[in-house]
Amino acid sequence: MSQDIAIYSGSAVLHWSALVITLGLLAALFMTLALQRANRGPAFVVFLFFALSILFSVPLCRILHWYCHTEQYSGLLSALRDYSTGSYVLPGAMLGVWLAAYLATRLDSGSCAALLDAAAPGLALVVAFIRLSAQFNASCRSKISVLTPILQHLPLASGVTNSAGQTEYRFATYFVHFLLMLLICWWLLHFFFAYRRVPMRSGSAEGNVIRMFLLAYSATEMVLDSTRYDSSFLPFNGFISFVQIVAAASMLGILIYYSVHSVRAHGGVRAVHWVLWIGWFLSLAAGGFLEYLVQRHGDWYLPCYLAMALCCVLMMAFVYRMYLTCCKE
Repeated sequence: MSQDIAIYSGSAVLHWSALVITLGLLAALFMTLALQRANRGPAFVVFLFFALSILFSVPLCRILHWYCHTEQYSGLLSALRDYSTGSYVLPGAMLGVWLAAYLATRLDSGSCAALLDAAAPGLALVVAFIRLSAQFNASCRSKISVLTPILQHLPLASGVTNSAGQTEYRFATYFVHFLLMLLICWWLLHFFFAYRRVPMRSGSAEGNVIRMFLLAYSATEMVLDSTRYDSSFLPFNGFISFVQIVAAASMLGILIYYSVHSVRAHGGVRAVHWVLWIGWFLSLAAGGFLEYLVQRHGDWYLPCYLAMALCCVLMMAFVYRMYLTCCKE
């Protein structure tokens, strides 16, 4: 029996990866229910939100993967009918989750932003468990080989079997992302209870938690998606992956949102706005240049990815600082 199978009964097979994702969804559901009650929101909306999120997100993630990897499928219908092969592009869940939140809150005239704020830590937890599940199905997709024996173990490296039947160690992209998403989940919980009600000089405080989730998640994806050999690229672009494009666009969108409210709150553009804008775009440009270097020089992985991670942290910090300029406290 394969080691990735958790339960085998007749024709019914339950893999460890599916079990881990299911446990992650349940943990996220209960966490969201608790935070929804803290927001004094109805519990039934959370159940509807999770059901609709799965219903919308799975096919949307699949459609995006089909669009970026048409060679793996005989057509769109085959990609949507047979889920036993192929993969998913996780940013497709962004649209699915938003649609689910919008429809769920229409039933009780509630706030879509408030529901997403309550769901944000749970969403980070779901992503963490999805990444952890890869440790149980031998789907490590990193292109970085780890040759130093002392580093050939988790959390930095994961053993995989190559075509020759030998074990080789690669950078544990998914496991590192799992750890980062757990850290982000903890930070979002702290942000939810400590800062979600901080009044804004302009605009509403609702939606800040989900924006922080999107900001932090995008920062991790901009680096880690580059380490994968199976990154999804648009048919007309083979340089920057689709995930990296969505991540950069999401961070830019959040920066623009807080910039508009900050400029409005301060009665015009101030020097701090120019500093944050220039710093963010310089960090983005540096990250793009490092992506170019790492694709052209395969042995520059360590310095390039360390510098790229620093650029993404700076991008996140500039956006967060712009958020602070909108706060009254």
